[in-house]
Amino acid sequence: MKKILAFVCLLLSVYVASAQSKKITYTGTIKGYSANMGFTTVRLLVDNIVTGSHEVYLIDIKPDGTFFTSFTLLRSQECLVTFPFFYDYVYFEPGKKLVQDFDVADPLNVSSVFKGDSKLALINNDINKVRPILKDENWNDRYADIYQLTPEQYKVYFLNIRARKLRMIDSVAKEAGMSKVAYELARQNVQYLIGLQLIQYNHMRDYAYRMKNKLPFTSKKPELAPVRLNISYYNFLKGMKYDKAAMASWNYCFFLRELRYIDPIIDKAGRKDYTAEIKILKSQDTLDSNDKATIEYYESAAWMNRTEPGELEKARPIVLKKLLNNDISLGLELMYLQSVSEGMDEKKDTLSAAEFANIKSKIKNKFLLADVEELNNKIKENIRSAKTQTGFASNQSSVNTPADSFFVKLVDKYKGKVVFIDFWATWCSPCLISIKEMAPLKEDLAKNKDIVFLYITNSSSPEKTYQTVMPGIKGEHYRVTDDEYNLLAKQFQINGIPHYAIINKRGEVVDGHFRWGQTDEIKKELLALVGEN
Repeated sequence: MKKILAFVCLLLSVYVASAQSKKITYTGTIKGYSANMGFTTVRLLVDNIVTGSHEVYLIDIKPDGTFFTSFTLLRSQECLVTFPFFYDYVYFEPGKKLVQDFDVADPLNVSSVFKGDSKLALINNDINKVRPILKDENWNDRYADIYQLTPEQYKVYFLNIRARKLRMIDSVAKEAGMSKVAYELARQNVQYLIGLQLIQYNHMRDYAYRMKNKLPFTSKKPELAPVRLNISYYNFLKGMKYDKAAMASWNYCFFLRELRYIDPIIDKAGRKDYTAEIKILKSQDTLDSNDKATIEYYESAAWMNRTEPGELEKARPIVLKKLLNNDISLGLELMYLQSVSEGMDEKKDTLSAAEFANIKSKIKNKFLLADVEELNNKIKENIRSAKTQTGFASNQSSVNTPADSFFVKLVDKYKGKVVFIDFWATWCSPCLISIKEMAPLKEDLAKNKDIVFLYITNSSSPEKTYQTVMPGIKGEHYRVTDDEYNLLAKQFQINGIPHYAIINKRGEVVDGHFRWGQTDEIKKELLALVGEN
């Protein structure tokens, strides 16, 4: 019996040690800090390259400038920290403590030094040596340069930037010395960032065109007709690594997401072509609102490169194996699991045992499955906790409300209060990240009965998913009809979400396009309006 108990205790100790080994401590001091600087929190963003999910951790800055947080990782990787004076990625390893001390006494000469675990600190201090090279991005000049470049000219332009930066990193490593991990991370981040920019030729060219002509960015429809990139354009991908070590790079995650949708893959999958349908609709003598909406949908489907469900997953390995001519099996498995996980996250629904077994049978790199299982368990917990959540109110909009008075009726019940409106959707990752980031602010203002947080979505948030996600978001909620949402979208000129607006105590829109960087900005604005007579 004693032997059995001892064995059980040993197993428990191994399990606990394993669990603790994933926890990371990140702490430090900001010399010269003052609350008057305008921030008391910063974010730490963790991107999961397997599931494509994002975790946001808020770090509180104490009045004396010290900060502390802990979080878990399954593997070593770079994460983004968002200090106003240090918006950059930091390398973390599971089970290790990292200290980052800043000196901001001279705003023009901010410095940071890493301490804590000696190996981890060395890697990050070595990355500091080349950080100016990594951050050297004069985009105003660059957009002016790439404005009218052909695909081949554009490719040469960015490959020259890559070669220059890699030479500079090599020079620093030779003269000042760099650890192997830091050196590889620095080179990888240059390669994956340039690779990302090369893949995004059409997006970057369109952005440059808008900048050059001072056009707004509210419309998602391209201003310039997209150029179809042939397979030879992508030969720069051949020299890049797609192995386990690449997973530590912050930029690899973004690069891999874009690689999933390059033109040769979409061409192989088969683009949906609605040319005939559009021609028929436009040939009619008169077009009603439904016809116009259908044409708009067909046209957007064309520039969004829509394909039949499942065809991208079939085309991707065929195209990439031929294009890269090297082992990309791990990269393909990451892309596949990202697609699976995105579906889970969008629907906020779990995998059945049979579905997980099917996924497991397709994956050779079994260590990747831990991330999917973790996401699955998280969704299960969210579904369970949704049944016991408090602090939210689900509302129904009034039916048959005249168009010109719909919004007035919607906010009438909150007259006498300041209302922060958040237009969101369950499938919108930036929306959910921002909602999580705002949660501590809402707790801080919970006792202030003169402030209301109002969340509005439409039928694009599936009912089942909505009922799972909504209870975890404290505030007033409306899931309006598409027609009602269209009225609101017109009134507030909503071209994308998240979109924010603020209403004063008289029910007047004081800011229909509210933007914020720090939650303190929201608090300041809301409290100022509460104080108005």
